[in-house]
Amino acid sequence: MNCKLALLPVDARPVTRDLPIHLAQIGGWEIIAPDKGSLGFLKEPGKIEDHRKWLLQTAGEVDGFILSIDMLLYGGLVPSRVSAASIEELTLRLQLLKDIKARYPEKMLYAFSSTMRISNNYVNEEEKEYWNQYGEELWAYSYHSHRYEKTGDGSSKKIVNQLHIPRGILSDYTETRERNFKINLQLLDYVEDGVLDVLVFPQDDTAEYGFNIREQEVLAGEVLERGLSSRVLIYPGADEVASTLATRMIYQLENETQPRFYPFYSGEKGALLHAMYEDRPIAESVKGQIFAAGSHTVDSAAEADILLAVNVPGKAQGDLALQKHLGGVHTADRNVGEWIARIKHYLLTKPVAVADLAYANGADPAMMKPHLEQVNLLELAGFGAWNTAGNTLGTVVSQACLRHLAVKKGLHTERKHQEQLLARAAEDYLYQTVVRQAVRKQIDEESANQEELVKLVSAEFLKEVESFKEETGFDFEVEDIHLPWNRTFEIGFTLRR
Repeated sequence: MNCKLALLPVDARPVTRDLPIHLAQIGGWEIIAPDKGSLGFLKEPGKIEDHRKWLLQTAGEVDGFILSIDMLLYGGLVPSRVSAASIEELTLRLQLLKDIKARYPEKMLYAFSSTMRISNNYVNEEEKEYWNQYGEELWAYSYHSHRYEKTGDGSSKKIVNQLHIPRGILSDYTETRERNFKINLQLLDYVEDGVLDVLVFPQDDTAEYGFNIREQEVLAGEVLERGLSSRVLIYPGADEVASTLATRMIYQLENETQPRFYPFYSGEKGALLHAMYEDRPIAESVKGQIFAAGSHTVDSAAEADILLAVNVPGKAQGDLALQKHLGGVHTADRNVGEWIARIKHYLLTKPVAVADLAYANGADPAMMKPHLEQVNLLELAGFGAWNTAGNTLGTVVSQACLRHLAVKKGLHTERKHQEQLLARAAEDYLYQTVVRQAVRKQIDEESANQEELVKLVSAEFLKEVESFKEETGFDFEVEDIHLPWNRTFEIGFTLRR
């Protein structure tokens, strides 16, 4: 084996391109990916033909492929929502998968293709131009038309009838969705024919009802009817999928058994809540992410190889980036102190990984401060608290699995592992929870020039990093601070230890 995988990521952001590379290193594997410059920028598509050539050129030196269908066909996740490519063009591009499998039948092909999201806002930064006028109306049309189909509730039908969306815009949007959905149906044929070994349909920002849920139901029915449930997975997530699939493939190529997980929660009711942007209880998302990585849960800590400590909200998950629904997190429905005490107890005998899902888009400060005081972050098997629950869970499960593999094989990669723990703490806690809000209070992001914005972000971020180092005694440096998409929502940096 070359111990090398090829990754075609969904875009060039650090969490989608660089994070899988860094996590794989913990397990002793190398992941290669196209240059960031070829992967597009927001609505600007990546270089589709260059990626085709790159995949064919690198095929002989890798043991397997992890491929974003959105990048392969449309030039990225955001371009998949706005591309004008025809179904015929896309089907022709998809043929590359058959070509690779025909040339290298022994090499595994894992792929992921998002079920197209529908955003409930008037922000068109990642959507079609008309979203700034009709975004919330299109969301309502999607949600309530599907809800009426499922429940027969006349109130939803009334809402649909009262919406004012120009016919041309509604047709354009639904036709784009239908085209993308047809591609996803074709991908099931690729699994059935043995071209794809594993396929994931991640649900990007979803709700209980909507066009995306209707599509998911059809796909799930097809998967069941064709007997593909062990090879086709449908669950909430998107940006973490490459890390999850890399972990799954590495274990398969190593012919190693995946570690078993025992999850425990800071609140029993919280495990049954639906996280924001997801369509199922948190406990089901936990199981889904573990299963996607190739493993499963067990019923007791004694049976488990890894314990997954999940911090949940009390009554409802908040969103730190949007500063929404924050009041539902800290309630008497959870006990963070008791949960941390369990982490300390379990760490005496078992690896423990921490997934913080109390908020979307950042770590829970009510958990982080006592946690850092009582538990050594660098002793954890994994840590994450970024973006959606699925993003966090997929990252934490992947890191815990790859560290488990490293220990089992006696690899000297603990430094890489600890760097990732510190990187997630720096990004998910210091930046997303603290710095991003401080910056947004000081500057109007839309009117600020990029140099001014990056300068302010860098200053605030470095200040918080230095305070964190003083409080914890951790020794590391943060360099190359940048804003990958020229906005404060995400950050890029290099951590050195």
